[in-house]
Amino acid sequence: MPRPVYFYLAASFFMGLANTVFDVVFNFYLAERGISEGDAGVIYAIATGAMAVAVVPLLLLRRFVSQRSLLLGAAVFYTVPFAGLPFVTSVASASIVLSLILSGMLGLLSVGNAMAGAQVPDTARTRLFSTFFICYLGAGVVGSALVSVVSGLLHTSDLQKYRFFLLLAFLAACVMLVLRLPSARPVPQVTATVTPVETHLPDERRNFVAVFVAAGFLGASIALFFRFANVLFAQIYHIPVSDISLILGSDKVISIIGAIFAPVLVKRFSLRPSAAFFGCLAVVGLILQSLAVPLVVFVVLYLARLLFNYCLMPLLDTVAMSGFAPARQVVSIALRQSSFYLGGAVAAAVYGSLLGAGRWQAALWISAGCALVGSLAMTLVRSPESRLVRAGSGKKVLENA
Repeated sequence: MPRPVYFYLAASFFMGLANTVFDVVFNFYLAERGISEGDAGVIYAIATGAMAVAVVPLLLLRRFVSQRSLLLGAAVFYTVPFAGLPFVTSVASASIVLSLILSGMLGLLSVGNAMAGAQVPDTARTRLFSTFFICYLGAGVVGSALVSVVSGLLHTSDLQKYRFFLLLAFLAACVMLVLRLPSARPVPQVTATVTPVETHLPDERRNFVAVFVAAGFLGASIALFFRFANVLFAQIYHIPVSDISLILGSDKVISIIGAIFAPVLVKRFSLRPSAAFFGCLAVVGLILQSLAVPLVVFVVLYLARLLFNYCLMPLLDTVAMSGFAPARQVVSIALRQSSFYLGGAVAAAVYGSLLGAGRWQAALWISAGCALVGSLAMTLVRSPESRLVRAGSGKKVLENA
């Protein structure tokens, strides 16, 4: 891999560290400020919706600004608002600050992934995106363990502890910003075999729709655990923050295993059967979790859900880039990111309202339905490899004739 790709992966680690430290404590920080679970759902819905809308200026700016400038601008847009997190006191202020952070994150994921993916061969992209998730989730393990250990050592009020961790997340974001500078350096493109069929892929429109629907519903499903896992554990089983942090730290290990497993799926199985299989497993697990099972069983099913999710995410990222002509790869990746978080935005408002009313079982049922629709939509995506194989077979027939 080119050297900028290593800086991209290092920056992804610190972005994951900042996000994890923030995610673990932010719901509890909002509660200390008198903001309920329902209001927290509104905050996440507004912020994630803003992230989805941010794709519009991103796609417009790419016509006039270089990818390097877009990437560095997104890094600044993501980092600076972290400094305001320890001081938000209302739904409005929290929504504004979080909207800025997530909008910057959309730019980082869209432009950063496109730049890194363009610097490696097509056959290495699934491995690259799997490595991205490994770095990102590995940072989550470190962040969760850090919150768990340090929270036990700090003898201050809960509010002061949460503000300390939010400041720590800002420092991690600053390191990420520094690492983005060398990751944005242009390098010679990897020479790839280009054929006429790759210039105008016949199934692009179908893939755009399938990727949009799949990413949206998968984002809506996993948003329950991405945003409200700590609330679920506290509400159902009444366990303390330190124990929740340990659980949320262990889930990153399982997610890493899922990301490692993704390249194996590409080599041994086709995308569509794998997506349907793991989607059905996720649905079964979510329904079982709604049956008020013991804590150990709930945790096992929760970890299995994350394993299935991170088996699919690198595959979805690969399709979002490799399934389209180079001129539309940034658009396809931005569409995948925007749809994923748009689905999460809508679901966050629903989950927050349900959890605020104590209806955690209904939240799990909705998550199961979204997982089913998203995984089935994944089966409609046509991989570029199958098209190239068909094109190659036709070419051989013409040559023989």
